Parts: sequence; structure tokens; C-alpha cells
Amino acid sequence: MLPTKDSGSLTKRRPMPFAEINGLQLFYHEQGPVDPDAPTIVFVHGTQGNASLYAGLMDALSDRFRCAVLNHRGRPPSESPDDASMYSIEQFADDQASFIEQRGYENITMMGWSLGVRTTLAYLHRHGSGRVGQAILVAGPPSPNFGGQALTPPDQGAPPREVWGEQFRSSTEACWEGSQHSRATCDLEATLSSIAIPVAIFPGRHDPICPHAAAEFMAREIPNATLRTFEESGHAPLVTEAERFVEETVAFIKRCETARSAIAGN
Repeated sequence: MLPTKDSGSLTKRRPMPFAEINGLQLFYHEQGPVDPDAPTIVFVHGTQGNASLYAGLMDALSDRFRCAVLNHRGRPPSESPDDASMYSIEQFADDQASFIEQRGYENITMMGWSLGVRTTLAYLHRHGSGRVGQAILVAGPPSPNFGGQALTPPDQGAPPREVWGEQFRSSTEACWEGSQHSRATCDLEATLSSIAIPVAIFPGRHDPICPHAAAEFMAREIPNATLRTFEESGHAPLVTEAERFVEETVAFIKRCETARSAIAGN
């Protein structure tokens, strides 16, 4: 089973690391081997998410991968401007690109969940795949045309979740407004056929927010795509089928590494 948020390294209080990304101080978390050549997974969260949502998954994977996640603008403790226009999917992708470059990550696995799927697709479209070896897309569509339910707005009065010894909060009101506008307008379907890296698509069969048809569409349009459906899951297969999610993630990365090694050996 995945460790809980109170286990292992997550209970150790330490100074919070921030990176200056496009003029803002944004929190990030790294975990796993310090070897710069270790395989790296960079996680990308969604509209209502923040870095803390990957805590359990990072605990489960950091014995073999260097894991990193950027807590995007608009999700405290990262800086949160009041201008809703500063929270587009394209802006999130540009912030992600600056973070990856600053940290010097190479040949990474990029994993996007929910709106993080479109952030990942926007990253690949705007910044290329020079630093990305493969991508995993979890429970998110490439465009707004697949419908789905709107997420529940954040409850500003709810107590924050504690991870990594600090307090986190879901998106601010400005972030929610800007993200929702971008969510309703950003269409990346046309970019799918040009993706040149291996992609794994991990949808939940019973997802009420992103229909399974969106995953099937992406699997057809992306040239080197693998579809693995989580039959017992909704919008969060990495939580509801955690052990299998870890297994599928590790297996996919290993297949990609083996294929690259075979090509390099020829």
C-alpha cells in the first residue's frame, strides 16, 4: 500500500524550498536519489490540486526515481496574484518549463493529472520534448469538448492539509476563475498527432469529470500511446487503485528505457 501523508520523510519539518519562476516565488518539493543521473518523474497537478496531492505516490516511487513537483501559482504557499488572467493553462506550462530548466532535469517522465494533462500537452507543444523522455496522462481531456462536470469550488474556510511539515491550500479564487476560463477554452486536440515521445494514458473507467472517451480519443491520436484503464476508479486512479497505479507507472518507464537502450545499441 502507499504510505500515508504522515509517514516517512513527510513528517520531517525542513525549510520550504522555493524557486523564482516567471517573477513569482513558487514552492516545489523533491524526493528520492540525489544522483543527478537518476531517472526523474516530474508531477503536474490540476485545477483544485496542489503539490501535496502527490505525496503518497512520491513516497511509493522515490526509492527508485527522483521525484519532483511544482506547486503552481495560485496555490499557497506559492505566490498567488489576484489577477485571474495570470492563470491560463499556457502560463502553467511556461512555469513548468522554467522549473524543469532551472532544476536541470533531463529525460524525465512527465505525469499530468486532471488539468495537469492539458498543462503537460501545452508544455510539449510550446517547449518540445527535449527534456522529456515519456509522459503519463491521468484523468484529463485534451480539450473542453468532451464535457464533464465542473469541479467543486474551493472551500476557503476548510482547514488546510498538512504535508512536508507545512500547510497547503487549494486554488485561490483568482486562480480558480482563471483556470476555469482556460479549462473552457484551451483546445489541444490538434497537437496530439505531433507528439513524438511514448505516452501512457491512465483513465478511470467511472470518471465523472473526464469521460473515458477522452482517453480513447487520445490513445488513437497520439502515435506512440498506451492505454491502461483503471476499472475500479473515477477521477483519481492514483488514489483508488494506488498499488496498481505504481506498478503500471514503473512498468511503462521500464519499457521506455528498454526500448531506448535497444535503439542505442543498434
